[in-house]
Amino acid sequence: MIVNYTFSNFRSFKNQTELSMKAGRQTSLKNTLITTKDLRLVPSAVIYGANASGKSNIIMSLSIMKEIILSGTLDTDIPQLNNLELYPFLHDTDDKPMTFEIDFIHKGERILYSFEVALSKIKRTKREFISEKLTLIKSGNLRKIFTRNKNRVHIIKDKKTLTILDFKEDLLNEFEKKINDNLDSAELFLTRAFKSIISNKLSEIVLDFFSEELTVVSDFTLKKARLLLSTEEVTKKDFLLWNKILDGFVKNADFGPQDIAFLPNQTENDDISNMELVSLYKFRDKNYAIPAKIMESRGTLKLIDFAIPFEKLFRSGGVFVLDEFDSAIHPELVKGILALFNNPEINKAGAQLIFTTHNPIYLNNKIFRRDQIRFVEKDKDTFESILYSLADFGSETVRNDHNFLINYFKGNYGALPFIDFSSLLKQHTVTEKANGDV
Repeated sequence: MIVNYTFSNFRSFKNQTELSMKAGRQTSLKNTLITTKDLRLVPSAVIYGANASGKSNIIMSLSIMKEIILSGTLDTDIPQLNNLELYPFLHDTDDKPMTFEIDFIHKGERILYSFEVALSKIKRTKREFISEKLTLIKSGNLRKIFTRNKNRVHIIKDKKTLTILDFKEDLLNEFEKKINDNLDSAELFLTRAFKSIISNKLSEIVLDFFSEELTVVSDFTLKKARLLLSTEEVTKKDFLLWNKILDGFVKNADFGPQDIAFLPNQTENDDISNMELVSLYKFRDKNYAIPAKIMESRGTLKLIDFAIPFEKLFRSGGVFVLDEFDSAIHPELVKGILALFNNPEINKAGAQLIFTTHNPIYLNNKIFRRDQIRFVEKDKDTFESILYSLADFGSETVRNDHNFLINYFKGNYGALPFIDFSSLLKQHTVTEKANGDV
């Protein structure tokens, strides 16, 4: 579960920006909250904003943080990190670092982890980590594990931390000296030396959260499906992935009588990336598998894409972060999915959903609390984006019985585009007349 995510100097977000999943004091929909011993968290959050306001940049920043952690190094040419120099805020001359900090709960531990990345803008030169911190949070108390300042790492050596790390102070001092003598400024301490020498357990909690529990999707499509027309007769035993969740999504959404499943490539292993999503149609008492991309709508494919990790999400928990999740999906289907996250009887593992949208239908106090509705607005002069919550307006300005949708379109909450295309057409017409054109 994400408790809080903070970043700065990323794309259109110049200053520190916080995406908090902590619940506020309001009492509406309190039964939908995820509760722990010390926290009350919202199970979902929706982000609104005009085109190019910066909504997608929030999703992208979290995706970049994930890729950096899983790579463990800045010296990489993997596609998402290859253009890091284009990600800092470009509309000023400051050379500030990009910062990322996440407060999350995983495997019974609440962890606060952060790092700062220094790099040039536009042109790739030297990339380096200039700070890094790992902290455990126990009953609201911070227990620092290590801090990093450029090329120096300091491992905390008080009694409680030594007990957590299972180290004697003298030995830890010796290892710290050797680590600092060989510390690479382009490598994360957490995923390299700390993992291999100090605490594989703590490092693995962070890595497992980002690799297994946090799913960030900016392009919600099935990219890996092979588009090969196969009309050979098939039976259910030919399908490697056929479960009640996938089948239930198709049937409950009333997409038709066909079944949908994954057909394995007989020449490949059982990795899902080597399987083809197919629609199973019955014709003259025989079953035929036809590539789903040919037979199904984009909305159907997106919903199925969501169904694949759906069972695990509610069985063991996790965080799903999606850009424009509801594009091509009927809002009533999305409302049905949101109801699952908001139902504590189903969402027992504390799964969370964060998504951006343009559809105002979710601005409803029966679906979301005020602290679940977020807005992004970009300043037209500085080009800086800001993120704020409907709850930030205060209970006197925004009451639970207000019509959020109507007030949004009245401009009461900001984050609306105000564009007059008629002036553009009038100017174009005047220019044509001045040039003698018809």
